Amino acid sequence: MKNHYLFIALFSTIFLFTQCSEDLSVEPTSPNHNGLKVDMTSIYRGVYLDSLKYIVGDQGKENSVLQWCQYNNFTTVTCYDLYTLLATSAGYPKVAAFIRKAREQYGITTVTACMGSASAFSGMINTYNNSRTDSVERFNYSNLELEWWNKAATYKKYLSELQGIKAWGDAKTPRIPTETYIGWFQNPTGQELTQATGIVNNTDRVLVHAYQTIPTFNYMKSRLQWLGKAAMAQNKVQKVVFLFSAEPSFSFNYFVNNSFDQTFLKVLSEYEAASFTGKDNLEIIGYQIFAQSEGRAARPLMIQ
Repeated sequence: MKNHYLFIALFSTIFLFTQCSEDLSVEPTSPNHNGLKVDMTSIYRGVYLDSLKYIVGDQGKENSVLQWCQYNNFTTVTCYDLYTLLATSAGYPKVAAFIRKAREQYGITTVTACMGSASAFSGMINTYNNSRTDSVERFNYSNLELEWWNKAATYKKYLSELQGIKAWGDAKTPRIPTETYIGWFQNPTGQELTQATGIVNNTDRVLVHAYQTIPTFNYMKSRLQWLGKAAMAQNKVQKVVFLFSAEPSFSFNYFVNNSFDQTFLKVLSEYEAASFTGKDNLEIIGYQIFAQSEGRAARPLMIQ
């Protein structure tokens, strides 16, 4: 997910304020719900904030990205670059100010820390959160990004990290929930249910990617089936987020002509039409976009 930064420079001028007939008070899309009974005012909408080490502390850049988030009704932001921003306590004030601004001025309710290990949460994130006397400046969700399917770790190692993050979050007051992003059930293959079971047992929600030029439910179906079966065995309803990529090799061109909401509704309608074991044990709560740099380039904010 991280090999995309060269792309940012190609579209940097798009982020300048441009005259257009749209008004910020109007929602960016009025999607056709395709006959679905969906309350679009309450769905989960999230976005990964990449390049934060270049944004946090620069008021103009902060306002630009947060204004775009607000316009697209994102209420969750998932933060990268925290290893750099929180390397020392010197970075704490500007991170705290950014989080406070996001919440108090731009409608962000969940600020998720994205890290690759349990020790990063029990160490770096814990130390930062404990330094803030006001909870509005703290991270309130944990996201594990450790691509075991791409051999960034073994599944056993991945699960150990996930369990550690859950244990850390469960011990906090208030509790900090845990989520994870998944690609494929492999490395090794043939253990799909075992891998899904470990994930369902240790997460509050799961981000499942549909990294295609045109996102479809069918691309995610097998992974959702395994998650549903695992949730059914645990008598649990697993919250799931559809994860779309705005990278050029995936859905960038599609997003130029289709809003994020429209894309979600398209895939959701395909999901609703399908039947598979474990479906009743899944709850599709919304969607997430990877990442803000490509998302803003594909669907730039235009203001009067």
